[in-house]
Amino acid sequence: MSTFSLTEEYIYNSCHSYERAKERAGLKRKRAERMIELARVRGKSYEECSWSMDKRYLYKKSDDETIALAYNGYCFIFSRENQACITIIDLPKRFGRKKTFYSSKRDSAADYAY
Repeated sequence: MSTFSLTEEYIYNSCHSYERAKERAGLKRKRAERMIELARVRGKSYEECSWSMDKRYLYKKSDDETIALAYNGYCFIFSRENQACITIIDLPKRFGRKKTFYSSKRDSAADYAY
C-alpha cells in the first residue's frame, strides 16, 4: 500500500503530456507517469550527447523555459521551473546512431585495371 506524504513535493505533469504518451507510445496514465519519472531521472540532455546531430536536435527543442531530454526513443519536454512534463515527441530514427558512410563506387578507373 502506497502512502502519499504531504512533505514530499508532487510534480503535476500536464494533461497534454498524458494524451501524447497515449497517442505516441500507447501508454495508459499510470505507465505514462512511470515513464515520465524515469525520463526525468535517466534522460539525456543536449550536454550529455556525444554526436553533434543529436546535440543540435535537443538544443533546438530546449529554450529558456524548457529542457528537452531524450529517453527510450522519445523526447520529453520538461519545464525548467517546476520539472513538470509538458509534452512527448518521437525522436528521429537516426537519433543516437553512429553516422558512418561507405561509398559503393570506386574513385578511379585505375582500380579496375587487371
